[in-house]
Amino acid sequence: MGDQKSPSSKQSRRVVIIDDESAFTDFMDKLISGLGYEVVVSTDARSSYIYELRNSDVVFIDVMMPNMDGLQVLEKLFRQEAKCSIVLMSGQGERLEAAEKLAKQLDLRVIGAFEKPFRLRDILDVLDGA
Repeated sequence: MGDQKSPSSKQSRRVVIIDDESAFTDFMDKLISGLGYEVVVSTDARSSYIYELRNSDVVFIDVMMPNMDGLQVLEKLFRQEAKCSIVLMSGQGERLEAAEKLAKQLDLRVIGAFEKPFRLRDILDVLDGA
């Protein structure tokens, strides 16, 4: 029956992608769901997915978005006492560094920070280590 994994593996992990670029989220959705993960996509950081995160989730957050940017998302996760794994993404290195610094100050669990464009290997490595 193919690649059977224990219940505590990929099938029980959900990946949430929060990024305002729909072409990018479509690509990430296809890629990550193809690896066997449940994927939830939001192109608006104000969506309810932020309120419904599970501790086992891996959340990819774009640092620069309209309406609510990645720094505001991190502050919201802190207020919710979120224990999910976070991967920060940005096309601007200095913004990415600011987000990493804030996440560390808030004691959030950041497992990766990628400057766009990043490599497929980066995604695979961070998900394998999550």
